[in-house]
Amino acid sequence: MINRRGFLAGAAGTVGLAGLAGATGCQRTPVSGGGDQGSLTWWDHSPNLQEANKAVWAEYEKAGGLKVEYQYHQTAKLGQALQLAKQSNQLPDVHTNVGLELPLPQLIKDGWFQPLELDEATKAKLGKDSLIDGIHVFDGKPYSFAIQNPRQYHAANWFNHELIVKAGLDPAAPPQTFDDFREACRTIAKAVPDTYGVILNLGMGERIATQVNHLAVGAGFEGINGVEFATGEFAFNSEPYLQVMEFLLSLQTDKLLFPGSSQQDDQTARVRWATGTIGYFFDGPWCPGSTRKDAAPFFDKLDVGPMLVPDSSKEVVNYQGPMGGTFFISGQSDKAAEASKVLSLVAGDPYQVAIADGMAQPPRDMELVKQSAANEPYKRLVEWYADTCYLAPSAALKNPATAKVAEEAKPVKPNLAAIIQGMFSGDVPDVKKALTTMSDQLAKERDAAIKKVSAAGTKVSADDYAFPQWKPRQDFTTDLY
Repeated sequence: MINRRGFLAGAAGTVGLAGLAGATGCQRTPVSGGGDQGSLTWWDHSPNLQEANKAVWAEYEKAGGLKVEYQYHQTAKLGQALQLAKQSNQLPDVHTNVGLELPLPQLIKDGWFQPLELDEATKAKLGKDSLIDGIHVFDGKPYSFAIQNPRQYHAANWFNHELIVKAGLDPAAPPQTFDDFREACRTIAKAVPDTYGVILNLGMGERIATQVNHLAVGAGFEGINGVEFATGEFAFNSEPYLQVMEFLLSLQTDKLLFPGSSQQDDQTARVRWATGTIGYFFDGPWCPGSTRKDAAPFFDKLDVGPMLVPDSSKEVVNYQGPMGGTFFISGQSDKAAEASKVLSLVAGDPYQVAIADGMAQPPRDMELVKQSAANEPYKRLVEWYADTCYLAPSAALKNPATAKVAEEAKPVKPNLAAIIQGMFSGDVPDVKKALTTMSDQLAKERDAAIKKVSAAGTKVSADDYAFPQWKPRQDFTTDLY
């Protein structure tokens, strides 16, 4: 075990770690981004939505639409593939924005996306919560829409049911706290030869950063993505974040972590976990759907526990703002009208049921999960989400002009992902100092962006990011803005 003083003074690890994941590649050889004039090209990163998408494409093609040419790209590699495609003017007509890192307003400003053409019937079907100004709609034009529910967290404690039983642990009583989890990992390693307690996807910076953000909320951080609700201030250096970082590093220090974790993105870590020699894997609700695709023999062995908390004084909780869009029309596409037709079909109820069947992030209507073909662990996790996850306040809802601030603010480096990875490699010896510096730089960038857009006539201020009326474990509904 490591103590807090040693952690804050110099968190050093033993596993070497490269920088942010960024290798190119995809599951299949990509087609030319634009396709031919008789086809519509589509790239995404979600195997869980493939069956739902195929049904939509078939309906679209049956109605006289173009043939859809599809390419699946692994999550950690999609961003780089899109960057290369944009440079060569070969972006697909429709794609997701995972891995592009920049805020949506900046991506729109840089020409990545163009508006959707949605009729009034489709807009009515989606509802106001899926078409929000400053989140999905910019300058009065919709660029995407929400298809899934924000009530979720991405650090659920998935585990190998068979291995847990073999180690003498009770799968019906998974670990709840950091200490419980470490003890369970030790038990597995001692009871079953050549096994490890846990594997992490440390090679995928964006994903591990999201998991830290969610774990920090469970540890008591009253905010989202490092920003406090009440004050609107950046506080990545707060106690909950430090507790989470210390806990994660202890898994390596105590030799409970699979040694190759530093090189793992989410897919490779999940497949390695599915070989049967590792107990636990932190992942989102899509875990069973992705496992069924990439490691089918393991599908019936996976089980799930709730997100961990530091100690028994804390209860699992998470807050998420309105769900962002999933699919976008490329700014390079000359088939916006056709792309809009097929995306309009995604707004329908049959697609919502198919989301649950595929065990992706929960659909907008989480009640549909109960009647879906999803497995029991997925359904159980979604029930936990309904009980423990709440709607967070959103600066974009309070003042859509904050989108202009996001457009102007420059990215801060190292970001949270790089600091986490550097903590494990030993390249970031003083974690609290690094998180403090990052928080200060983020605040300065936001202030500078506010000043710039205000000078141009936009009415926006730092107060737009503060919600003093926020209360824990309550939805922040529209009437509170």
